[in-house]
Amino acid sequence: MINRYRKYLEILDVKLRHMFEKQAPFIKCKKGCTYCCKEGEYPLSELEYINLMFCYNTLPSETRGIINQNIAKLIEDDRKKFYECPFLVNEECSVYPARPIICRTFGLISFRNDGKPKMPFCVDLGLNYANVRDKDSHMLVKCADDGTEPVAYNIDLKTLKNSEMQELFDIYFGEDRALIAWLKEDDFFTDGK
Repeated sequence: MINRYRKYLEILDVKLRHMFEKQAPFIKCKKGCTYCCKEGEYPLSELEYINLMFCYNTLPSETRGIINQNIAKLIEDDRKKFYECPFLVNEECSVYPARPIICRTFGLISFRNDGKPKMPFCVDLGLNYANVRDKDSHMLVKCADDGTEPVAYNIDLKTLKNSEMQELFDIYFGEDRALIAWLKEDDFFTDGK
């Protein structure tokens, strides 16, 4: 099933790359920008977690050691709802090829459950879409200098993990949880506690 899931990710990545390219005048994401990795819940499905752990197991032992320390600290101080991703090592995603869907889609405008556009939080940091957002009304107010319009995409997790996608790719995402919940349940990181 992992191979079918990875095929799904390949197709999803092509679509997302196209979306990011179309929105390039508004996107400030680049290597070294890790704001989205510094404070989140990182919801992912069981299938995403399994894929993430396959990638983790291929990492050099030194990198796994750093991640293990990050995870131990996170589990020890689990009172925070939002936390830094423990797979962030030296300001880079150590499991980038296996990053969850939430990480792949972050940075674009998506639709909330109520159908209204949802801006990435980095807009408040002067990053994605900040150049076309009115600071007072928080509304998108203009196009880019080249006439490109900001667009919201139907890339919420519910849509990207729906039963049609699971059926089409013959995969089962399983339960969604915050990353810390998966880690706390994983005997490898908790010594069976």
